[in-house]
Amino acid sequence: MSSDRDLRLKESDYDFAILHPALRRLFGASDLYNYGYWRSADGGQITTLPEAAARLVQLHVETDQGRGNTRTLLDVGCGLGACTGLFAAAYPEAEITGINYSARQIAHAERHHAGPRITFRQMDATALDFPDQSIDCIHAVEAAMHFHPRRRFFEEARRVLVPGGRLILTDVLARRPTTFIPAANSEASISEYARTLVETGLQPLEITDILDDTATPFATVMHANAMHAYGRAIEEDVSGYLLVLAVNGSATSNVS
Repeated sequence: MSSDRDLRLKESDYDFAILHPALRRLFGASDLYNYGYWRSADGGQITTLPEAAARLVQLHVETDQGRGNTRTLLDVGCGLGACTGLFAAAYPEAEITGINYSARQIAHAERHHAGPRITFRQMDATALDFPDQSIDCIHAVEAAMHFHPRRRFFEEARRVLVPGGRLILTDVLARRPTTFIPAANSEASISEYARTLVETGLQPLEITDILDDTATPFATVMHANAMHAYGRAIEEDVSGYLLVLAVNGSATSNVS
């Protein structure tokens, strides 16, 4: 049986997943990598993976009602850097830092997406190299399920966020440990997930399961492109796909 340490996603595994030629063809020139949000702003159905992947980042932005007052923002698990660029466009007054533990992906992001307000740093999400109360907003697009453990990332997010600062995530719940979700991240329901946030000092304001508009259509795309093992793994292992808004401090919650 694999140990929890064995289930930690290695840097080489992460690079293989994101940089796999077949997946890069599906995502096209977008430099994005996520399941996508397959519902447009007007409620229509999105039909292409690059558009759905960009729409997921837009959903993150729409979830943040405080973005007009944001001066410092972290994109945690920034991948190849494209979503960091999208955040920079949506937060025109903010200094944006994208972090990732893959040196190869950070090098790509620096070549293609760095700018006057955008920097990239190689960093472990469970050991954020930022001062206490120095960040207004943290986004983590479909990444926190990999962090070992996710709870430690929540603790670090609370530490670096200013009072009232926002943490916005899309995150995955799994039926069992997998090669990409360690056993330490064992929250199996929205209530368990919310309890972990509270125990680490964060106040969940909204947690919504959007599985049917994210992982489910992505699995269909994988099958349609003969990536059946990937599609089956999502169908068998992923039990929920959460859109999460939490703050550093007390506030009114809307969590079921």
